[in-house]
Order: sequence, then structure tokens, then C-alpha cells
Amino acid sequence: MLSFQSKSSLLGAFAVLLLIGCASPYGINAPLTQWDPSTEQVLPHSSHASADEMLLVVAFSGGGTRAAAFAYGVLKELNNIEIDVDGTTHRLINEVDIASGVSGGSFTAAYFGLHGQDIFDEYEERFLRRNVQRGILLQLLRPYNWGRLFRTDFDRSELAAEYYDRYIFDGATFGDLAHGKGPAVVINATDLSKGIRFAFTQQMFDFICSDLSTFPISRAVAASSAVPVVLTPVALKNYAGSCGFEAPDWMQQALSGERSVRMQAEARRLGSYLDAKRRRYIHLVDGGITDNLGIRGLVSNVVAGDDVVATIRKLVPKGLRRVVVILVNAETDPDTGWDLSQVAPSLADIVNAVTGTQIRRFNLETIDLVTTSFNEAVRRISTPQHPVSFHLVEVSFDAIQDDKERRWFNRLPTSFALSDHQVDKLIEAGGRLLRESKEYQGLLAESQHWKRLDSE
Repeated sequence: MLSFQSKSSLLGAFAVLLLIGCASPYGINAPLTQWDPSTEQVLPHSSHASADEMLLVVAFSGGGTRAAAFAYGVLKELNNIEIDVDGTTHRLINEVDIASGVSGGSFTAAYFGLHGQDIFDEYEERFLRRNVQRGILLQLLRPYNWGRLFRTDFDRSELAAEYYDRYIFDGATFGDLAHGKGPAVVINATDLSKGIRFAFTQQMFDFICSDLSTFPISRAVAASSAVPVVLTPVALKNYAGSCGFEAPDWMQQALSGERSVRMQAEARRLGSYLDAKRRRYIHLVDGGITDNLGIRGLVSNVVAGDDVVATIRKLVPKGLRRVVVILVNAETDPDTGWDLSQVAPSLADIVNAVTGTQIRRFNLETIDLVTTSFNEAVRRISTPQHPVSFHLVEVSFDAIQDDKERRWFNRLPTSFALSDHQVDKLIEAGGRLLRESKEYQGLLAESQHWKRLDSE
């Protein structure tokens, strides 16, 4: 998510347009003619082959270009690990089954899903080192767009989506993503009306009887990073009731009191999408509001599955030995210096601090939920003859040992415009902090057929 200070700098550029239009009242998402129950898998299927012995998930947090570059550094480290699978050599990056992203992290996740290992060819130039904020501002200042922005079917987020489409994603849709070179991808946004997480998966789109395959990736990442006020919500049209969709069994069980309180609440929230008369449109904003780590959706799906064992085995059908989640957390904790002065902080500082505190506390709860849920899942899968282990690898600025260096990273802004020097340091730190992680080192040590290549 963008900090309040970063929002303020953007607001100055957008102020003249703040009264122009709200979210688009139409949804360019296409209706789904007929629901296919086979799409109701608990998590999306990865489009590339990977080792059956491991389920590898990467989750990229929000944080603008800072988060995107930090995540990219982690991917570069995974590309430097060579593994042997049934006599064939692969890079560890090609073993990633799922990439989940929110806000800034959604750009890296989506581009990785489309291009796989080829992300290292152009992504830095096309996004990380591009001044995206200036690019969108220039589009706002073009007289051609002024008239469009006064229409009710176009707004600032639509303009941003056009920019992402042209300069980053080349018009790609989720149908292209399903046949991409990388892993399955989950992009996360927030349903503004209900304050709940909304994931761009066909499983979620089934609730509103919509076809995800034709939906532009650019519009999904625009929703995931649509900071309230600075950017407008992205609207989807709700076609619920028109495709024969049937809610999963676990929802009925939850609503009848047979599941946990958490799952009962989840069932009620999802059930709201089934009433298209009351919810004709779904308005989506920054996913960091409900999950700044981009991982809660995967956890909810694991918990909600009718059978946790079957849930994970659908993803890796045989030979599963370990479940690995690499959580790339680019949140910052800047030192404000308030404790050294009697002068009260400004309103902007107070709002920024409150927002940051809420995100950090929610992140801690999320990490605990990830650990508990997946440990329970692998416990049920394991047998004495075939044990399965869970490994959570967290990569964050908190792990930086040098105080001066850690403060430098914590002062980085949440924006879509960083200098080359800042991007370089973020990429280097992402790879280095992953290498230094004890959990990651343990994985390398127990996997004798993995070896680290020299950095290229």
C-alpha cells in the first residue's frame, strides 16, 4: 500500500481530477455462459510442470515499486539454484507452483506468471526502472483524455490500466496467463463495499458468473493497487444467477454452524455475491487494505477445503515431501523520531502511523495463520512411511542486521517511481536476505540435489 505521504504527493498531481467520475458503472468483465464445476479446484492449477515432491508458493506483499523490486530479487536468487528432478536439471524458479501478489507485488507476480524465467529479459526496464507515476500523470495531462475522464464509463484507474496494458503487459488477459510460461497467479484486491479480500481467480469469478479468461491482467493489477482517493475503484459487473453456479458444500456447512466462526464469516461474505439485485457491481480497491502480504486467500482456501489432504494433493498429486511458502514482505517501519520531541506529529504523520501500525499487526496475525493452517494440513497428509514437512521462509527488512542499512530500507517510499540506485539495492537485498534465511538454508542443506550457481 502507498503511505499517506506518498498519497499526498500523488494527490497534488491528481487534485484537478478528483471530482471527475467515480468508479466505472459498467464492468468490462464478460458473463459466463455456463458454470463448469471442474473449475472449482481449491487453488488454480499451475501451467507448467514441476517436481511432484514439493509444493512451492511465493507471496509478494504490497509496497509499490519497492515491493516489486524486492520480490524480483527473490526470484533472481531462485533462478540461481539448480536442482535435479528425475535426472533432469532445472532451475528452482521453474518449480514455483503459485505466485500470489498484492498491490506493487501483483505486478511482479503477474509478469512472472506470463513470462516465467524470461522475466529477467525486460521486466526491470519495463516496470521497475520506469517512472510509472510520471507516465500516468502525463496521460492525465493529455487534452485527449480530459473529455474521456468526464464520462461516467472512464476514470483514473481505467487510465492507469491502459498505461499498464500498453507499457507492461502487452494486452495480455487471464486466458494468456493460463497458458503462460510461469506458475499459476493469484492477484488480490479489496471489495470496497464489504471490506473483504477479492482474488482474481475463476473460482471467485464463478460467484458473479463471469469469465475471467477474457479479463485484462492490467485491469486486475490496477484494482490491486488502486489506492483510495488517489485512484478510483475498479468496477466489475455482477451476473450472479445466470450461469447455473452452485455454492460449494463447505459454505452450506459453515452457514449451518458446522464450521469455525472464521469460516462462517467467510461464507456470509462470499454469499453476498450471489444476490445480483443487491450487488449489481463490485467495486475493488487496493488489496493491501485486507491482506498486505498476499497470502490470506491461499490460507482461506486450504482451511475451507472439504478435505485438507485432498486439497493439497490436487496440486501435487503424488510424491509430495514438502510444502514451502516464501513470503516476501516489503513493509517498512520508519523511525519517526517523535519520541524525542514534545511537538505533536502532523495529521498526515498520524494517519500514516495508524495505517502502518494496523498493517504490521495484521501481518503478524496473517503469518501466524499461515503457519498454523499449513502445519495442520501437512500433519494430516503425513504418514510414518511418507512424512511431509512445511517450511515458511520470510524475507523482510527486519532481517537486516546492520542498523544503518535497515533504516535506509525502512525510509524508502511506497511509490511507483524509484531511482536506479534504490532499485538495485532492493534487488540485491531480496536475493541476499533469502540466502541468509535459516529456513531457506535448511531447505538447501536437506536437498542434496540442489546446488547454488555463481551469480550471473
